[in-house]
Amino acid sequence: MNGPLLVIAGEDSGDLHGAELLRELKARQPELRIVGVGGSRMSPFLDRKLADARDLAVVGFVEVIKHLPALIRLKRAILAAAAAEGITDALFIDYPGFNLSLAKALRARMPSVRLHQYVCPQVWAWKKGRIPTLGRTLDTLYCLFDFEPDLFKGYPVDARFVGHPLVEVVKPECDRDAFFARAGLDLDRPLVALLPGSRMGEVVSLLPPMAELARRWARERPEVQWVLPVASTLDPAFIRAYLGTAPVALVEGLAYASRAYADAALVASGTATLETALLGTPFALLYKLNPLTYQMAKRVVKLPHIGLANLVARREVAPELLQGEVKVERLDQELRRLLDPAEAPAIRAGLAEVRRHLGEPGAAGRVVAHLLARNP
Repeated sequence: MNGPLLVIAGEDSGDLHGAELLRELKARQPELRIVGVGGSRMSPFLDRKLADARDLAVVGFVEVIKHLPALIRLKRAILAAAAAEGITDALFIDYPGFNLSLAKALRARMPSVRLHQYVCPQVWAWKKGRIPTLGRTLDTLYCLFDFEPDLFKGYPVDARFVGHPLVEVVKPECDRDAFFARAGLDLDRPLVALLPGSRMGEVVSLLPPMAELARRWARERPEVQWVLPVASTLDPAFIRAYLGTAPVALVEGLAYASRAYADAALVASGTATLETALLGTPFALLYKLNPLTYQMAKRVVKLPHIGLANLVARREVAPELLQGEVKVERLDQELRRLLDPAEAPAIRAGLAEVRRHLGEPGAAGRVVAHLLARNP
């Protein structure tokens, strides 16, 4: 690369992905000057840090309005720094709202700067109106899902599939024997993993029917064990309060092992479904919102499936229990099917399709190799 690089990441996940990219960049081109915005993981690789990613971590309409003056000042500071540094390239990592606005400003003020985006915004779910803007503003769009490049056919942007970084991240934290010992579980009994989400609102909606199911099965199928990996964002005491007398073992720091060694799982919609598919564990997806919010979302989001795993596979490889279906009777029905030895081979074969669609390990390396090849 023949000039300084501007990098902008605005969330924790962007900081994580950005650190891997910058580590690769510095390893291959140590003299490269990198300026920009990142969190604690990216900071060691930034020669000049313009702001912390936390300054951009604003979620929700009201919060964005409240912080708008600060975001505008930050945008101006970044543009001024880009001009002063004489950057030749800019790399935007996720965080599409702020980054797309910044990209358009850079394109207008510094038209010779090459603009690259890592992680395609989910325009296939909502805000499809952004497709033309992305397609005409960016030089390169590095996509994590193999169906995304087709969305940008006919636009000058080079949209390319580079693979998903989860492929190399998702692996059990310890071996099976160690996990069962740490969780206080019996190696010879079936195990079900419960993942009610990482936010309190998700737990309040999804954990009560899960807990009731565990209590019911304690009477009807006492051989089945239950484990719940507590998300780092939640207090175990909060989880325990919603479990009540349900016989569920709580574990911390073992989110992947809990699913990898389980015979089946019940999982809140989100990235956790993609992780569970990569681990090969049969699971059902649970999704429940406030009824009004759900009806509004249905008008905006037009997708054949809710779950990322099903979207990636292009078919339902995991059953989706939505809204009123999130009740004990339906959970019982799906869990019995997931634990049926006659059903397991077909279910696991479907989950393997997800893995094939996410590419091989080394997404960060492929992005960096392409960046440097375009900018010798």
